[in-house]
Amino acid sequence: MHCPRQIVPPFLVCALALLVPASPAMAVEASPYGVNIHAPQGEELTFLLDQVKAAGIGWVRIDFVWSFVEPAQDVFDWSIYDAIVAAAQARGIEIYATLAYTPAWATHGPELTGVPDDPQRWVDFCYRAAQRYSGKIRFWGMWNEPNLAQFWSGSRQQYLDLILKPGADAVHAGNPAALVGGPELAHLISGGADWYYWLQDTVDQASDKLDFVTHHVYDNNGNGDVTDKLTGSTLFGNRPDFWGTVAPSVREVLKYTGWYPARPIWLTETGWESGRVGEDRQAAYFTGLLTDWYTGRSDRSWLAKTFFYEIKDGTAPGSSTWGILRGDRSAKPAYDAYRTFIAQHQPTVDDALPVADTFPGAVETGQSLDVTLTFKNTGTTTWTAAAGYTLGADNDTDPFTDPRHPLAPTDAIAPGQQKTFKFTLQVPQVPGVYTVHWRMLREGMARFGTTFVKQITVNAAPPPSARALALLAKRFTVAVSWRDQRNARAGYGRAVPSTDQTGFFWFFDPSNIELVVKVLDGRPVNGAFWVFYGALSDVEYWVTVTDGVTGKVRQYHNAPGNICGSADTLAFRDSGAATTDTAEDAFALFPLADGDKAVSGCVEDSQTLCLLDHRYRVSVAWHDQHGGGTGKGFAVPRTDQSGTFWFFDPRNVELVVKVLDGTLVNGKKWVFYGALSDVEYTITVVDTVTGARKQYHNPPGNICGKADTAAF
Repeated sequence: MHCPRQIVPPFLVCALALLVPASPAMAVEASPYGVNIHAPQGEELTFLLDQVKAAGIGWVRIDFVWSFVEPAQDVFDWSIYDAIVAAAQARGIEIYATLAYTPAWATHGPELTGVPDDPQRWVDFCYRAAQRYSGKIRFWGMWNEPNLAQFWSGSRQQYLDLILKPGADAVHAGNPAALVGGPELAHLISGGADWYYWLQDTVDQASDKLDFVTHHVYDNNGNGDVTDKLTGSTLFGNRPDFWGTVAPSVREVLKYTGWYPARPIWLTETGWESGRVGEDRQAAYFTGLLTDWYTGRSDRSWLAKTFFYEIKDGTAPGSSTWGILRGDRSAKPAYDAYRTFIAQHQPTVDDALPVADTFPGAVETGQSLDVTLTFKNTGTTTWTAAAGYTLGADNDTDPFTDPRHPLAPTDAIAPGQQKTFKFTLQVPQVPGVYTVHWRMLREGMARFGTTFVKQITVNAAPPPSARALALLAKRFTVAVSWRDQRNARAGYGRAVPSTDQTGFFWFFDPSNIELVVKVLDGRPVNGAFWVFYGALSDVEYWVTVTDGVTGKVRQYHNAPGNICGSADTLAFRDSGAATTDTAEDAFALFPLADGDKAVSGCVEDSQTLCLLDHRYRVSVAWHDQHGGGTGKGFAVPRTDQSGTFWFFDPRNVELVVKVLDGTLVNGKKWVFYGALSDVEYTITVVDTVTGARKQYHNPPGNICGKADTAAF
């Protein structure tokens, strides 16, 4: 029989499939054990995942419901799944997420089961889900039991053409490391369910879209009949024209289509209702099925994973009793049977998967860049330094850094957990294309898992004179390295001298200033030289300031996405530790578009900048909360896109403003500003063609800039 299921509002959803690992802490891709949990929330989520972990179950299968995530078109609420993912990750539990169920706004058919009116909306949902949870959910399913009308109102061909194939492509595009399973059929025949023909068509038409096949099998007569449905031999196993007379086994259908035995197969629902068979017999069937498949039989090695349905009974009167926990949360014998089997059948597998990195794809000779590389423990062992686990370069050589990066002495990376290695790349002085290969290894034993491979193009750097500012009578040298998190490029900032105290850097285009830096002599005040910087870009960068007299060096790091500068008034002094704030972010900058140049009425004067072909008029009014003075900023044009203002001293730049034409991106003109001062000020930008006006207020004490990509 088939297990009845309901799609219910988020506050009633119980989490789906959990994979069970080989030990209580195991929640790993290598584990064959799972359980369905639906989508529990709050304290129920915490309790259920604690029980999953305690039993050694490594996986959960969850219903990832489109209508919950996107209740109205382009209105997204990921909170249900953010909570599930965070809770599972905290416990080292893997997630298999079944994407399904159409929102009412997206179909003229029945809500949840209807065919999407615009298949691109389904594609968008799948892409967003895979991208959002990249590195957290790697395994995705394409709908639940589409051969049953209660879950899918469309035809078999509509499922393949509108759901499975485009959905799989979208998941793979959203996360190239993701793997997609399907079609998750109910093992039923009546009412046109014809699971064998659905499965045959799926493999024949979409085998290139799937990474593993998923299927659901139930039988009230016990584990022997489930195993027989999976792998038995029938009279007409290789004759599809007779399958309607004598139903084949799952293995026979997959063998006929060419999927078996080379490609993975998961049993993503099976189980017994204790209210029907009794709790003791339910437990015996669990042990029997696990013994059938996970005790080393060579002819039973092809079923990669099994997810029992389900974790817990409902609490309402008349609720189904498929759970391994009762409605009152007490454990049934099936829970203990599952936990005992797992504890006695622990595979020992070293495995690892690279899930994130900040390696650049292009750099310049001589650069020094901090990078990260994250590996997930997808095996069944715990990584420790004492046991010899480390990150190693293939052939024990790497052109950018040391070939070994060990775990910390206190690290214990359990199955399902991740380890982020941090190290510095020193770029070679010879331009060219270099390839790096990194893999986890166990010293004295072997390398294991998936290799991280990255090709890095090293371009010739500009001469030092083009990338360094010399400030304060050339005592201080300032250099900048940057990395664009959007396209993985990296390079040196190009220096643009301004005054003895101040200078600028551009990264991508000489007309597009990204960063302003100034050094002041604050020794009469506190015995130190002061360093300020302000950004017009949100890319990652490092500002390095060197005192040519003492040799001391200060470095300031701006995290990707940040648009706040920093003011370090203890940067260089004889004693005392300097403090550093993170730099301010802005958005990536675009070159001025060729078209859409307006004839404007902006007239430059000592307190007005005219930008973008004199169309935009920029002025600043300031108030010094320290000394009580007020005034207007004095303008210094730099390029057609940018300029600066000084408030107190012509040598001392306080503010940088730029206006970019982002029409080709979002149809808007963009305004950015970055500050080197914490005084209160108001920037006024006027479009002299339309008369539109925007004002930006900086409160006293703030040194963060702003990026307005919808200004005009």
